[in-house]
Amino acid sequence: MKKKDEQAFFQGHLLEINPNIILPNLFATNFPLHWHRFVEILALPADAQLTKLPKVQVNQEVYVMNPGDVVFAWSGEIHSISDNDDQQLIGLQFSGTQLNELQDFAQYIPLFRTFHHIKMDEHPELSEHLFVHIKMMISAKLEGKPFWGVEAMISMYEMFIAFGNYIRNNMVIEAEDKTETASYFQKVMIACNYIIDNCEQTLSLKEVADYVGFSECYFSKLFKKATKINFVEYVTIQRIKQAQALLVDSTIPITEIAYKAGFKSISTFNRVFKEYRGCSPTEYRKYFVK
Repeated sequence: MKKKDEQAFFQGHLLEINPNIILPNLFATNFPLHWHRFVEILALPADAQLTKLPKVQVNQEVYVMNPGDVVFAWSGEIHSISDNDDQQLIGLQFSGTQLNELQDFAQYIPLFRTFHHIKMDEHPELSEHLFVHIKMMISAKLEGKPFWGVEAMISMYEMFIAFGNYIRNNMVIEAEDKTETASYFQKVMIACNYIIDNCEQTLSLKEVADYVGFSECYFSKLFKKATKINFVEYVTIQRIKQAQALLVDSTIPITEIAYKAGFKSISTFNRVFKEYRGCSPTEYRKYFVK
């Protein structure tokens, strides 16, 4: 990869302040497997003229992008880019703390992260909303406005407001009383955050169901409908994410990381990590890009 491509992709020291916008002409045609601590959004404009469809791999899934599609690579997720020969992709990178520090967004992050490939033909309304704000960020940068970074941040927040509203409006939760849907949604978010905060401990379905005031059976159904995965898998994924954060520090032994993340043995940790991330914890640590 050319040096200018590396510089365009990684401006980690600036991402705590402003988003990093990668314009098509600076976007790498191919970029190998890597991960970092910021969120990366890859978008292919609806009017893109292509001779080949670009591909983005996130964890073990390979997403073929069509015009109008958006792919999210969340903080800590292994991803790569290939076949971007026409250089039509647009990139946006920003620090995840910019969402985590705002309570209104923080409670939605567990659901945001269940989305990776937003296909225009499946989610046209969401795709359109995302592109409106991405284009506003690009416009602010290209015009060289005095406060373009602030405008870009505002557009980014507006984009996630639209994202969150889309999730709320399209999530079907089987409340006995439809007026209780918002309350049920909120309780699922509370459960997700409880799991995230306590995933290194032994967690049972009953414990979390009791915490939010539901029966085990009903909570299990509700949780899977909201998050698209079952309770056990969700807990496992949160433990892997906790391990990912610890793997940044090369001085911490992997065995220690396994136990700190809530795994009962190093063999289980290695097996589960590879199952979900497609590589061993040791390999994952090598893919880190500062």
